[in-house]
Amino acid sequence: MAILLFAGCAYVSFGRKVGDDELRARADVRAYYDEVAQTFAAGNAEALALLFDAAINKPMTREGILAWARKFFGEHGGARFKVERIEYERLGRENAVVLLTYRVETKDGRGSFGGTERDVLVKRGRRWTMTEWEKADPPKAAP
Repeated sequence: MAILLFAGCAYVSFGRKVGDDELRARADVRAYYDEVAQTFAAGNAEALALLFDAAINKPMTREGILAWARKFFGEHGGARFKVERIEYERLGRENAVVLLTYRVETKDGRGSFGGTERDVLVKRGRRWTMTEWEKADPPKAAP
């Protein structure tokens, strides 16, 4: 009897079906954040700034991001960028709105930070860039 109950549960789906296009888009967006991690690890301020759209102005411009990154990497060196949680609020072939919870850990520990933010991404050619971001409340845990 227990085997029949268990076998029946194998066919129960609690989520929606995710198509190939969405899986590809998720992988592309995730690859964007992998690039962010690589630039933090390398301590490369210029490469980090290039991951942001040239017209970004919310909450700062690309020049502001570059200045922040030069100061940050100059004081702390390379760091570990870790995605703790990612939720796709809107996801298409050429744009995405992502709720991202992350942590940046510096070797000295003094510059470490983290948080949750809402990122707006667009695809320019084959590359994703961030056009804006803002602090957001962490996602609520499922009941």
